Order: sequence, then structure tokens, then C-alpha cells
Amino acid sequence: MQDYPFQKVTVLGANGFIGSQLCHCLAEQGIIVIALVDKNFSYSHLQGRNGITCLEFSLQELECLYDHKLLKDVDFLYHMAWAGVNANLRNDAEVQAHNIIYGLKVMEFVEHQGIKRVLVPGSAAEVSCGNGIITGNETAAPSDLYSASKVATRYLCQTYAQKKKIDLIWTLITSIYGPGRDDNNLISYAIKTLLKGGKPSFTGLEQEWDYLYVDDLIQALIALGKKGIGGKVYPIGSGEHQKMKDYVTTIRELINPSLPLGIGDLPYKNPDKIDNQVLDISELINDTGFKPTVDFRTGIETVISYFKS
Repeated sequence: MQDYPFQKVTVLGANGFIGSQLCHCLAEQGIIVIALVDKNFSYSHLQGRNGITCLEFSLQELECLYDHKLLKDVDFLYHMAWAGVNANLRNDAEVQAHNIIYGLKVMEFVEHQGIKRVLVPGSAAEVSCGNGIITGNETAAPSDLYSASKVATRYLCQTYAQKKKIDLIWTLITSIYGPGRDDNNLISYAIKTLLKGGKPSFTGLEQEWDYLYVDDLIQALIALGKKGIGGKVYPIGSGEHQKMKDYVTTIRELINPSLPLGIGDLPYKNPDKIDNQVLDISELINDTGFKPTVDFRTGIETVISYFKS
């Protein structure tokens, strides 16, 4: 496993759920972090932290940061800024099309600044409609406009990186959970409803799924920054999977086993095709030495405590 230079890192989109935690963890390891923060959102949780310097940015005007003195001699860039992640925007064509344009703007920025290595977090949803084990080598099979825009951005950025001799590491990230994430995904919806004593309603939840705790994701991203091989596509998950209904049942058991679960209350959008998300993380393990450490039951106990408080 080769170690690449990794002393000064830029995190673009540091305001977000994952980006902010990535900044904190990098700083804890003694790495100099330039946190590019969207001025339209709060970044008070990053200010004043040793090792982290905040710099406001706009994806529409990223060229305004060209040659900024704080961005000299950067070893690595994480592009964590992506609009339209929430369910109500995942099929907004205009929002997702802008993400594709912004992806190329980031690559132009990386080239101009002389940054040789960059990581972009893609989504396992880029290939989850294929229903096979996700290895990073399969044909794209996006499930919505969000994942389709990820696919388009991946191919465009990979082509750009090859021509400009930039090490681009693309990742296919599974569903992430952890304290602080509250965007009405299946996990947060189930927890919040059950904590109120209500009955959450679901489809049959027969999908085989991989859920990854956010702390493990952060460690995987850092490991790839240090040791990931440019040009590769890395699935990032726990390496474990079970039916979605089993995850929901575990949540119910930890909150109140007597509460009802509405599994099967809702119809599948496409009853003839149920998407799975099963990841093979052997390349990630082999190239970086990364290993997940938080099992679902332990992680979800922390998340339940977060929502209780």
C-alpha cells in the first residue's frame, strides 16, 4: 500500500453532514485543512478549530478562488458539494444538471491550482438498479436523476482527469446513517415516528441493503486520500447486508418492541423490480487497509440517543 502526500487538504463543501465531520477528523490527525464553505449556510461549527481554516466559496464562481494564497501547495481535494441530495430534489432535472457542470468546474479548479489528487463521492445508486454485487466495474444503472447525474459527472471528470494527468478517485457510497443526519430518509423517519409512539409505514422492505455508520465512512475517505489509486472506482460500505425490514425491526426493538411496524402498508413504485444495494469492498480493503468498526446495532443506538436528545 503506497502512501501519497497528504499534509494539506482542501474540503470543498465543508458545511455538509459528511464534509464537516471529515474536516474535524482530518484536523485531529494533524493535517492542515482548508475548508471551503458555502457562505449561504452556517459554518460556525468549523470556525476556531485548530488546524481548520474556513474560506467562503460559490460553485458558480469557483474561479474567484484561483491562485488564493491559502490554496497553495494543497496535496488533495475532496469535492463534497452536491445539491439535491434530499428526496424531494433527487428528480429535479435543473438541480441535478447543475451538479454535472459544477463537477467539471471543480476539475478545472484542481488543474489550475496544480492539485494532483482529488476524490469525488459518488453513490451506490449509480449501479443499484443492476441488482448484482457492486464492485465498481459494472455498467451504470442509475435509479433516479440524482444518481444519473452522478454517472454523467463521473464519466466527464474521469475523461478530464485522464487528459490532465490528475489522480481522480471516485467512490460508490452506500446509505449513510449517524447522529446529525435528519433528512427524512428511511432511518430517521423510522426512529422519529417510533419515538413518538407512532406507526411508520413502509413498502415490503425486501431489498438487500448495506448501511454504513458515518464515522466509518470518514475513515474510508481519509484512507483513500492517503492510499487510494487514481483512476479507480471504490465502493464504500460496511461489507455486510440484510433486508431493509431487518434494519427497521432492529430500530423498533431498541425503542419499544411493542410498537407496530407498517411493513407492507405502502406499494412498491415498481413491483416487478426491487433494487438491492450490496457492495464488495475488497478493493478498498486491499488498497488502503480500511476496515469498518461500527456494527449496525451499535451505531443505531447512538443515532436513537441523538434523536431522543
